[in-house]
Amino acid sequence: MTYASDVEGGGAADERSPMLRSSSEAAKPDNDHSSFWTVLHFFGGGIYAPDAATYDPIEILLNTEDKKEKDELTIKWRDNKLSELSFIGVVAALLAGVLTSTGSWPQVLPSGRESPWPIRTAWYCGIILSLFSILTAADQTVRLHRLSAHRDGLGGIRKLLAKTNGERRHSKKTGRRAPSLLQVFTWQMPVMFLTTATVSMIIGMFLHVWSATRHLQTSDWWDDNSKVALTFTVVALTSIVLFFAGQVSLYTPEQRRE
Repeated sequence: MTYASDVEGGGAADERSPMLRSSSEAAKPDNDHSSFWTVLHFFGGGIYAPDAATYDPIEILLNTEDKKEKDELTIKWRDNKLSELSFIGVVAALLAGVLTSTGSWPQVLPSGRESPWPIRTAWYCGIILSLFSILTAADQTVRLHRLSAHRDGLGGIRKLLAKTNGERRHSKKTGRRAPSLLQVFTWQMPVMFLTTATVSMIIGMFLHVWSATRHLQTSDWWDDNSKVALTFTVVALTSIVLFFAGQVSLYTPEQRRE
């Protein structure tokens, strides 16, 4: 059987994503800062850092009492995590391929000058971050497959998820078994690497298209390079706005979850 709070959201609600919610609640003196913490949680949770969708399934399967249901929850978590890691690995490999081909992109600087160092730095950072996204996804995939091949594979996965790494084993509020903060962040690392690599590439593209306009005098500013830079900026900013609009529509504050 599961705890009543698993179904009703009572106990788990207070412990959801402690790195983004519970810890911030202790620092909130009044409701005047609630909007600030909501924005902070929005930009951190899900898009980058772990949120309740990452923390809750682990917390629930560790605290389920019924052996059969605990195994079912573990299998569900493992299968979904493997699918997620497979998708991240493919996307990270595609992104790394795009970044490594930036050297053959059309030159926008006059006389074929070398790109400024910030552009190359952004792209090289994106490449290494993409590679580490692939590496961490592959490492976690192999670990899950090897653990699953063991006779007590599901128990081994739960034992791995329950590692405390020197942190407290149980919640002070509910007394329930709490996953390690480091453990939760570890399983989020492939997404974090991939997201940071994507941001690095976008920054590099902005710097790339605008670097061709630096040499121009004010009177001669409106040339083909400026048109490319302005058009790219309009399209990129529109895409960014639409992306965050979609994230807002998918975002559910913790207090509204049932």
